[in-house]
This record gives sequence, structure tokens and C-alpha cells, in this order.
Amino acid sequence: MDRTLSYLIAVIIDVVVGSSPFLGLSPYETLAIILLGSAIYSLILTDLSVSLPASLVPFTLFSHTYFFLAISSLSIALSFYLRDKATAFLLALGVSLLVFDLNAGYQVLGFIVLVGILVYLKVDLRGIVANGIFLLLIASVVAISQGIDSATVNVLSDGAYYSLFFGVLGLVLENARLPRRFPRIPLLFVPYALVVLGLGIPSEYYWWSESSFVFRANPLSLWVPVIYFPQVNQILGSWPLAHVLIHLPLGVNVYMALLTYISGVGSYVMFKKLGVRQVTLFSLVYQVLSPFPHPYLLLGYAILPFTVYLMSLNARKSVKYSAIMLTSVVGSSFPLFPVSAIAMGAFLRRKDLPWIGVAIVGANAFWIIPYLVLGGPSLGEISSSLTLALLLPVLVVAAKLEDKVKVLTALGSLAYLVSGLPYSELAYPVAIMSSLLLVSGEGVKKVLAGVTISLLLITAVFQVGSYHAVTIPPTIQKISKEVENATLVWWNYSYPLLSPVPFNTSPVVTQGIQYIVNSQGKVLPNPNYTGFPVFFKVILPNNLSRANGTWIPEVYPLLTLNSSHFLWNYKSDGLLVNVSQGVLIKSEIGVQFIAWRIPNNESSLLVSLNGSWISYFGEPMLFLGYNVSNQSSVTPINFTALTLWLTNGGQVLLYSKGTHELPRGYPIPTSGSFSLNFYLEKQGNFTFLSGEAIDGEFHPLDINTTLPWNEINSLGLILPLRNELNLSQIQVSSFVPVNITQNWIYWNSSKPFQVTFYPSTALNGTLYYKSTSSSISVEINEVPAENGSSFTKVSNITLISGPGPVNVSALYFTHNKSVTYVVGALPVNTTYQVKVKQLIGGEELIVSSHLPLNMTIIPIKGIGYKVDGSPFKGRVTELSPGTHVIQIVYPGEVFLIPSFYVSVLSFAIALLSERIGEGLNEIRRFAGIILNKIES
Repeated sequence: MDRTLSYLIAVIIDVVVGSSPFLGLSPYETLAIILLGSAIYSLILTDLSVSLPASLVPFTLFSHTYFFLAISSLSIALSFYLRDKATAFLLALGVSLLVFDLNAGYQVLGFIVLVGILVYLKVDLRGIVANGIFLLLIASVVAISQGIDSATVNVLSDGAYYSLFFGVLGLVLENARLPRRFPRIPLLFVPYALVVLGLGIPSEYYWWSESSFVFRANPLSLWVPVIYFPQVNQILGSWPLAHVLIHLPLGVNVYMALLTYISGVGSYVMFKKLGVRQVTLFSLVYQVLSPFPHPYLLLGYAILPFTVYLMSLNARKSVKYSAIMLTSVVGSSFPLFPVSAIAMGAFLRRKDLPWIGVAIVGANAFWIIPYLVLGGPSLGEISSSLTLALLLPVLVVAAKLEDKVKVLTALGSLAYLVSGLPYSELAYPVAIMSSLLLVSGEGVKKVLAGVTISLLLITAVFQVGSYHAVTIPPTIQKISKEVENATLVWWNYSYPLLSPVPFNTSPVVTQGIQYIVNSQGKVLPNPNYTGFPVFFKVILPNNLSRANGTWIPEVYPLLTLNSSHFLWNYKSDGLLVNVSQGVLIKSEIGVQFIAWRIPNNESSLLVSLNGSWISYFGEPMLFLGYNVSNQSSVTPINFTALTLWLTNGGQVLLYSKGTHELPRGYPIPTSGSFSLNFYLEKQGNFTFLSGEAIDGEFHPLDINTTLPWNEINSLGLILPLRNELNLSQIQVSSFVPVNITQNWIYWNSSKPFQVTFYPSTALNGTLYYKSTSSSISVEINEVPAENGSSFTKVSNITLISGPGPVNVSALYFTHNKSVTYVVGALPVNTTYQVKVKQLIGGEELIVSSHLPLNMTIIPIKGIGYKVDGSPFKGRVTELSPGTHVIQIVYPGEVFLIPSFYVSVLSFAIALLSERIGEGLNEIRRFAGIILNKIES
């Protein structure tokens, strides 16, 4: 029987580890897992005197590595003759292989932890010395064929050195006794917590920063701009703990290490209360399986043992139920914690389970009700493991030894966990805890316990072995500082959760987005921004106004094509070009192209297309490239080219040796007339798409296309089949970048340059202007103008300068004590104050101004507004000078107050449950007396 059990154990190990190539493990790690598992079996089966087999033949069916097989067989055979020293030998060999490629610090730490545990467990440490001798012998054999400088020899030599050194040190400490009052159990769970402390930040925690908007958001809030973001279940869970630890240098690591330690201590208390014989071993296993990369599940996992412990108490119901409810609220930072707690209640306390379930649900009603109505948050996933799947047959065997409900709880949770179905992570803590409880006991269950623990520990090895800490580039911090005073940001770059302000991953409400973080990590102001969700604009006095209109900088045409002059350098045969009726271009066979040579000795290019779509189909493209060839009858993209897709998606691609997708531009018209301008600038040696003007509206982009500037000497169109358009003009020009604001205009040109302003309505009055450049001159309606000269019906204003920098700081007209500003700071105080006050269920804006304000509200589904206490459903209104209060009611917040009421009521009922029960019994007794009297 003993040898049969041992052989079955070995076969299970072989099946698990034989699949290691599919799990990405190296041979050393695979062998280490075999030996660690074997050592655990030795430790558990000592009382049964079950020896481990020398044969691992099934392993060859998977790995076909006979050298590996020989080493593992030899080591296990040696452990057979070492007898009671086998545990130390196998553990030392396993640790040697697991830490062989780590730095010396981790190797030393690994052996210190190993020796400490074995001393604590009173295991014969001569097995560690035997491991050192064994590794020396193996190293000598390998050195004969591979040489003394072989990497394998070095690895084995390091393992031998550490084994001999720490083995001898362990023997010195083996008989040392700790003081009776020395707290052994609390210290037992420190080593793994320290390992977690040094692992680094998991990717799931990358937003853990006091500047992160997500981290700073009110935990009572169910809404952040544009999206529903529930986190009320964190009020007594991870939120307060995280906000305390964030001020520490290693706040994330301390959080993980602390909860990992708590899970060990809590499980020890729970297993001891439930009468588990191997309480120390089981609690260590539960600790090392802590899901440390999962920020919410980790807290629920650590709290579950305390909840189960409270369930097992025979205490007053008022105290017991209230305590269970409180721990369930804390653990419910993982939203599925109530399900896990109730499932463990089914495992342990089926008699009281209905009331326990009602108590837990009632305590968490404050977040459960909003989640049921509006939906819950997205959760991380616990990746299923082959080792966990292999536990299923082990638990099936346990079905003959245990209560069927307990077996179904363990099997069901484990099967659901490894299924990959939605919300399968809720089963993780239940699967681990119930599996350990199920196999605790005597006789054959010891063997089952050994198999279960080994498989679980292999799962823990996979978790740590596949872990990669996240590295946040310093550029992110720079972005955060640039947008920290914004209202809403479209974050189209990595690590958006680090944004210090509300962010939106897509421009749902374009007028509410103040900044755009593009895919290169640059912060661009949004030209369509008006404010979010409420925008205020000062209403100027009647004698003061701001002129609206359009600024048109001068361009220097390099190539102009229209109906009177429309030639081309290259055209595919299937493209119809008819210049008798304007310029009609039509693709008749497949994808066709037409291209022109353009000079490129400038530092900027403006490509303009004007015309109308007759038939729009597919995805036509404008391209710029080098050495266009008409050798292909289908497409000229057999060279490096920047392609601008003329679609409502505005996609930009770079064709080179591969296809590199660049950020999308802005939608363009795909029917009727269109006017498209693409602004390209040379920055360094590369081509930057600085912006687009679509039907006269400019959109900044600042995209580095990575196309070398000197590889632009051709321009062309690619048209799929059935595309037909009428072009009125194609023009390529050079331009001077001009920075235009309401308060100033700046440019720096190497040659004479001019900018023209076309007001939306004609202007009248006396002209005044101011500039830092003495070479600036002004023309109005093509007539030279001086300071103090008067004009009527002004339709255009042109600023003209010579070479060099120019800054125009004022340009305005006076007429009958009225002033109309084109450029310049207004001569009145236009500042106003907006104070934001967070409320439960929304926020409050307190607006103060000495001038009247125009208030514009962006309508967003579900959000309600009140102005000075009265409901407001319009979009625009005028606020008189003074102070006004605007209330914003978030969607779903209406559910918070009644939900909190249900939770408070549930706690009150739990505290008074015994009194209520006594009262009901009295009522029942009194009713019985009355009924008896009536019957008599």
C-alpha cells in the first residue's frame, strides 16, 4: 500500500512537471518543483513511513530528457537511503535550483529562510550538507565533459557552496532553543511577506499614486466624467488602508506584504479553531497562495479566514452576526467577497447559513443595490493553472471520505475557477480554503493532503515565477504635471489611470475635453474645448466687444493644379482623368493612383485639396513619398510613404518595410464638397504632421510620422474602385507657423511675411495697434493704415512684416466710446472664481463674478443640474453679477442614500436580533394562550 501510494504521487508529479515546456519553465525550475514537491510528501508522510520511489519513468513520456531523468532519479534514490534526512536534502536541492540564476542576495535569503523553517520544524539538517556533497559530485562529472568554466558547473558549485555553508551553520543552530515566550507563530509568516515586499509594483497597481485621479476619487462616488466608475464598496476596505500607506516610500509593496502576512495569521487562527492537525503547514500554504498581484482580491482573500473563524464561533448571535457583517464589509473591496463568504458558510455552518447570508448581503446593501441597478466594476482575472485543474481528481477521491456538501463546495469552486467563465475569480479563495479543509485528517487523507499541498505550492511557484514588475517611464510624471489643472483629458497614451484629472479614453464629449495626450505622450490643447460639464464665459460691457473672424497666414505656392493646368507625372492605366468638365477623377478598375513631383527644399509644407465627392467608396488616401514609380499598375506603395486616409476615421499610416499605424486624425467629409489642408513641418530629420484644417476648422495633431523629411518629393492620390471626385484645386505650399491667441500673435519668418484677418462682420472706427517689431505695417482693405487712422466697413486686416520675430500684442478699433478688440488684453477685469465642492451624489459649483456670465451646460445622459436651487434643463443661460450655486447630480447617486439606510438597518437588526427573537417568542406564546382560551 505504501509503495503504491508513493508511485501514484510520483506519477502525479511527473504529469504536472512533464507539462512544464508548455508552462514556460526551464529544466532547472522543473526539477526544483519535482524535488520541492517530493520534500513536502516526505514531510507529510513521515508518520506513515512511506518512502519515495526511485523511478520517474512517466516523466520521459513528456520531456524525453534522460539526463534530467537520471539526476532526479538519483537524488530521490539517495533520499531513500537518507531516510529522515530526505526532507532537508530534497528541499535544499530544490532551493538550489530555484535560485541558481538569481543574484547572491536572493540566494543567501533563500537558504536563510530554508534553514530557519527546518530548524523551526526540527528537521535533521544533515540532509543540507548531503545536498552540498551531492552537487559537488554532479559538478565534477559535468566538468569532465563541459570543462571547469561551464555555466552548469558554476551553477552546481554555487549550490554546493551555499548548501555546505548553511548546512553547517544550521547544525550549529539545530539544538538551539528559543525562549518560551518567543512569538513563533507571528514570525512564521514574516519570510514570505518579506519576499512580496521586494517583488516590485505589479502592473495592476500602476495607478497607485496620490496624484492619480482614480486614487483620489471619492469612494462614495458612482460617476466620473463620461463613465460610471463605482467604488463605494471600498469605503471600509482597501481605500482607507491604501490612503494611509501611499505616503510610505514603498506603499504598494507594504500593502501587498501586510495583507499577505494577515492572510497567513488569519488562516492559522481559522485552521486551529477548526481543529486541523497540520495547522502550521496549511496556513503557510494558504499564505503563499495569496493573490498579491490582484489589488482587490488580495484584501478579500486575507479577510476571508477571519470571517470563517467568526462563523465557527458559538457566541451570542448579536455579537457574532455583527462581527461577520463588519468583516464582510471590509473584505468586500473585492466585490465578489459576499459570494465567497457565503460559499464557505455552506462548507461549515449550513444550519445558520440562511441568516448568515442575509446578514452579509444586508451589511453590503449600500453598494450591492447600486451595482445591481447600474452594473458593477470590471474585475481582474486569476489565470487558471494546470496544477489547480489536477486537484479535481484528488478531491473526487476525497468524496468517499467527507461530507458531500463540503466536497461539492470544494469541487464546484475549483472547477469554476479553472473554467475561465465570467467572474471565475470569485472562486479563488473558496477553492484554496475548502480544498485544504477537505483533505485535512488522518490515514489516506494524509496522502491526499500531500498531493493537494504540493499542487497548490506549484501554483504559487508559477505565480511568483511569471511575475513581472511594472516600470513607469518618467515621461508620465511630466504629462501629469502638464494636465493637472484640466477639467477632462482624452488620454490616448500608456498609463491613463495616473492622470491627476478625470480622463476619457475616447472623445465622447469633444467640447468638454481640455487636453489630448497623443500616442507619443505629447499634451495638445483641444481647439474645440468649451468647458466640462459647465462652461462660463464673461459677458463684456456693451461698450467693449471681441471681434470674431478667421486668420489666414500667407503661403508660398510650390505646386498648383487646377482645370487650366492639370498635368501629372505618374498615373495608372485604370484611372480616368477628364479636364474638360473641371477635373473629374474616377477609378474604373481596382485600386488606382495618380502622383506629382514636388520640390522639397523647405522646412514646412501645406498640402491643400479642394473639391467634391461624386462617389465615395472604400478608403481613398493622399500620400507623400519618395521616387514614385509607375511600374505597378495597382498601387505605387512600393516605397517609403506617409499615407493620410481620407475617411471619417482620419487614420494615418506609414508605409515602409512594414506598416506602422500612427494616431488617427480628425473625421473628414465623405460626401459633398470638401476643403482639406494638411500642415507638415520638419523637426530634426523627421516629418511632423502638425495639424489638419477641415472645411476651415484647424485641429492640432503634432504627430511624428517618423518619415525622413528628405524622403518627400512626390504627392499623390490612391483611389479604390468606384471612387469619383471633382477636384477644383490641389496646391502644395510652404508656410510660416503662426501662433495666434486672443491676446497676442507671434511668428518668426526668414523672409517678408503677412497674416490676414477676415472679420465675421464689418468693423468701423479708429485703428490702434502695438508690436515688438519696428518692421510691422498694417493694411486695411488693401490700403496702408497708421495708428489713429479711421475706417468704415473693414472687411480685411493684413499684418505685414520683414524677416525676424514678430509679436503683435494689441490691435483694436474705437468708435463712439466703444472698443472692438481683434488682438490684445481687454481693459477690464474678466476674471471670475469657481469653487468646486464635493457632495454625496454629485458636486456643487460656487461661481462668483463682478461681470455677467454666459453659462453653457453640456447635456450628458443621466446628469441633473440645479441653478440656485431650481432645476435647470436648458443649455445656455445668463448669470447676473454676484455669486451663484450650480449643483450637478451624478447618475445613480440617488441609490446611495436608501442603500446606506438598508445597511444601517441590517446592522441594527443584527445587534438587536436576540431581543427581537425574544419579543417574537413572547408574541408567539401570548398568541398561543389566547388561541387556547378561544378554543376552550
